[in-house]
Amino acid sequence: MRTRNIATTVLILLTVAFLSAHTYGQKTVAKQSPTTTAGSKQVMSDFEFEVSITPLGLAGIIVRRKSGLGLFTPDMLSSFANQSAKNALNASFVVRPDKASKMADILDVINAIRVSPKTDARIEVDTDLTVFIPKKPDPKAFPKPNPLTLVVSVDERFNISLNGESNGSFPDTSKLEQQLKQIFKERESNGVWRQGTNTTETTVIISLAKNMTFADLVELARAIKRGGSDAIGLQVDETIKMVEMDISKP
Repeated sequence: MRTRNIATTVLILLTVAFLSAHTYGQKTVAKQSPTTTAGSKQVMSDFEFEVSITPLGLAGIIVRRKSGLGLFTPDMLSSFANQSAKNALNASFVVRPDKASKMADILDVINAIRVSPKTDARIEVDTDLTVFIPKKPDPKAFPKPNPLTLVVSVDERFNISLNGESNGSFPDTSKLEQQLKQIFKERESNGVWRQGTNTTETTVIISLAKNMTFADLVELARAIKRGGSDAIGLQVDETIKMVEMDISKP
């Protein structure tokens, strides 16, 4: 009986979704071209339906364009980002890597879209965690070193360091978290504020070996957040040690 109910629900939702897609298609999508397969004519829809079924037996449908997703090489991304920078005062990109993505590939993508000092980019891990990507430095500017910069690094052998001092071995981040809590507590007591605010400076930059994965980045970022940081950035190049992190929300 439950299976029959689910099937009926899916059928109804598919019908509604198809009608919605068909109506939308008449307004914005070119006419679909017929395709001949195995001697018979078959019209290939420009839409596809994604059906999900919850543990409670409810069905949900997302109507989406088949052509809505494209795969880009870093060179193609760079060209797209350059064009976006020309057409907008502030081009903005959200990067959402797969958990298994290697840092080497993630950095290639970031460098491909980080084409202008006006380009904003960030990695959205979850609703409560964003990793900021520093803007491309302005070649005409000469930023001063920031003595408050904290850089957490993990090398190829998974050794963790904080500004060059050993802080255990990944994935054990307990020592790092305690060290960060102590630093931020001292800054709060001494009134060490983030520039232009009355908020304690807790910005931390992450530098990961290229053989590590996005899942490792997420785990380390969460540990740093537990240590008290409310602004986490990703080191893309050495210039990060010379600039202020832009942690403004988009």
